[in-house]
Amino acid sequence: MNFRRTTPVVLALLLLVMAPRGLTAQTYAQQVWDQLQVHYKTIAKNSSDWYLRNYVMGKLKEDGVDSWTFYFDASNSSILTAACDNDCKDVDMVIKNDDDKVVGKDTKDDDTPVIAFKPDESGKYTIEITMVKCKNDPCYFGFGIFQK
Repeated sequence: MNFRRTTPVVLALLLLVMAPRGLTAQTYAQQVWDQLQVHYKTIAKNSSDWYLRNYVMGKLKEDGVDSWTFYFDASNSSILTAACDNDCKDVDMVIKNDDDKVVGKDTKDDDTPVIAFKPDESGKYTIEITMVKCKNDPCYFGFGIFQK
């Protein structure tokens, strides 16, 4: 057996076996990113005063929960939107204040939660994402924070 001829063939086969996982993750993340871009264009179309503050993307298994804490100024209005990949059937979003009290939520049975939010006082608020229904774990999701 000629080692020089088999090495490229073995490497090519390994790349083919490994590539679908990476391409799949990119595809799911791209699905989420595309949806968030549509949300941004819709919000910006309604008023040019809105700007993007943050995008967060991740993945969760069904019934998984993840959270992030951000500082919100009481003088700013916010719109938070979330999206998930095509395997996701329901994702929920909740905003809690520093005392763990729910101050905004979208827990409808859908995959595009939206929350309009203007805090009563400036401070830290936690955004909690729950992957309610995911037919092919894990499901990719993302959310955007838009402010004016």
